[in-house]
Amino acid sequence: METYQILGLIGSLLLIIVLIIPISFFYYHYSMMGYYGGMMGFGMFYGGFFFLFLPILAFILGIIGSLISDRTIAGVLLIIASIFSLTAMFFGIIPFILLLIAGIMALTYKKT
Repeated sequence: METYQILGLIGSLLLIIVLIIPISFFYYHYSMMGYYGGMMGFGMFYGGFFFLFLPILAFILGIIGSLISDRTIAGVLLIIASIFSLTAMFFGIIPFILLLIAGIMALTYKKT
């Protein structure tokens, strides 16, 4: 595997971790009054379905961009995935940087 592919896979996997942590905290609530489930805090944290859909799409594009051997298409997919990963709030800055660097490396470095 080349360097851009490894960076793309690491960025995509970090993006999923960034998504799982807030979901686990906000999906089920525990309180002194008992246990109840719901999406109350989750909707407030992410701003609705739209901001959950784009990071999942960024994960899919990042994985596909990392597994494609054509460097031009992979670079474009990784850069698009990095832009979509910004919707994962302030926790998504590390996957954004990794996916952006992977996309730039795929587009600029020539295979020798």
